[in-house]
Amino acid sequence: MPRCLHLAASRFERLSREATALICRPGWTHLGEPPIDWAAEVREQLSFGCWTSGLRLWLASIYRRLKPRYSEAELQRFRSVSEFREFHFEAGKRLDFEDNEFDFIFSEHFFEHLLLPDAIALFRECQRVLKPGGFIRNSVPDADLRSYAAPEKPGYPSSKVPWKHHQKHRMRWNVYSLSEALRLSGFQPAPLMYCDLHGQFHNMEHPQPPEGHPAAELIQTIAYLSRIPSLIVDGIKP
Repeated sequence: MPRCLHLAASRFERLSREATALICRPGWTHLGEPPIDWAAEVREQLSFGCWTSGLRLWLASIYRRLKPRYSEAELQRFRSVSEFREFHFEAGKRLDFEDNEFDFIFSEHFFEHLLLPDAIALFRECQRVLKPGGFIRNSVPDADLRSYAAPEKPGYPSSKVPWKHHQKHRMRWNVYSLSEALRLSGFQPAPLMYCDLHGQFHNMEHPQPPEGHPAAELIQTIAYLSRIPSLIVDGIKP
């Protein structure tokens, strides 16, 4: 059974059925967000003057209450078969795992919220806890080079949101910068989905894992990722 880490995990109730089937299993550890306080989130957006975001959150809270994706029994089952820990990364600190512990790590739309030095510090921690031959799969917004959508606006999600707020995007990744950050952190980068300098979209739909890899099922699919298309680059630990 492979050991796998979901870094900066979405809450289970937000995950798709395809995702929970693959990652809510024994052997998984999820580092992520505590339960959301909808009222506090709405009030915060309104205090920033982000009226549209506040309205969307309020409507989302009503929709999720009336039409939950999973029953409470299902959520309890997810919690019982895999481990969930609240996660707040601070540069200079270590992940609470031993060296060479995991076969596979993935993160979706998280590293854009970190400054470059912090991102590299966390990549290096991921490199430490991965086994030789292990994979880290990174999905982030393709901020500037994407040809399937307009470039991300500066200061996303809004210039009204404070710089230190957890929603703020502090890095604008592209395939070249993300690959180099992984290389500097001790990985061999392997881009899967990206746009190049000429605006051409590249998509390796079914990447082939090394023969006999413990996490082969996860390497050869991206079904557990929800924000597609995105920039996706794997890092392989030598």
